[in-house]
Amino acid sequence: MEWLVLSLLCVSMFGIAALAAWVRSLHMARRIDSAHLENLQQQIASLQKDLRFLAEQTAKRPAPVVGRIAPSEAPGNTPYAQAIELVRQGLAAAEVAARCGISRSEAELIVSLYRNNSPS
Repeated sequence: MEWLVLSLLCVSMFGIAALAAWVRSLHMARRIDSAHLENLQQQIASLQKDLRFLAEQTAKRPAPVVGRIAPSEAPGNTPYAQAIELVRQGLAAAEVAARCGISRSEAELIVSLYRNNSPS
């Protein structure tokens, strides 16, 4: 009978030790989860700070102009627009090519397209 009581006592002690180890592992897991959660919260705070900085920097920049042409890109400033204007004034293809820096064949094409289509 003593043997049975000792066996039950050993099994109970083993069960208690196993239960204590399980509780300890849960406690460690909760600590790990807390540490992980704290790390995530720090990362979120850092990302929010970065986002605010980027928003401030973006707000300082001038808004892009959509649908407008910069003066250097305006149609009147291209060699071809200048060539059209010279052709409308009556200049020959050779003179247009020399003044605008385009090839003679390009100037001749512009002459053929725009000489007779001059606005009245």
